[in-house]
Amino acid sequence: LATVGSAAPEPVTFESRPPHGPSLTLSGDLTKPDGSGPFPAVVLLHGCNGPWGPWDGVWAGRLVERGFVALRVDSFGPRGHHRGICERDGLVGELATAEDGHAAKDYLQTRPFVDADRIGVMGMSHGGGAVLWSVQNTYIVDVPRPDPFEAAVSFYPSCVSTLYRLDAPLLILTGEMDDWTPS
Repeated sequence: LATVGSAAPEPVTFESRPPHGPSLTLSGDLTKPDGSGPFPAVVLLHGCNGPWGPWDGVWAGRLVERGFVALRVDSFGPRGHHRGICERDGLVGELATAEDGHAAKDYLQTRPFVDADRIGVMGMSHGGGAVLWSVQNTYIVDVPRPDPFEAAVSFYPSCVSTLYRLDAPLLILTGEMDDWTPS
């Protein structure tokens, strides 16, 4: 999908300092609409095949055409899994990918063309499961997360037993005929 009125994707790097492991330099592709902004933004979390899947670029283009900055995060390459993890479940968990999403949000908040108060998260399959974790405030008991995502969209996520203490509006989209992550 060609994006009209936007710059070409720019490779970016940023730091993730997860509470469950060492710091990690993450990479991603940042695409923004033409102009100085500030624009709302969406962090895109990929499926088990990685950020090179066919849908990640399409969604980034659609978002940019509608006036959003899109940051496609690579959670697997920096961890040495350049071919994805579809047949090797568990190499990079959804919680780790969710933490990467929050690191991407923190990075976007430093960019002058991003509206720091209007950053959402969207993901598919593995990334969809990570979206569920990224909006559940399970890190701290009974204390609101200081800087949650503004909204979240999860496409065909793996199921979690219970969704509770959500700190952002969440839309979950699944398909009855999905044979990989059934609804």
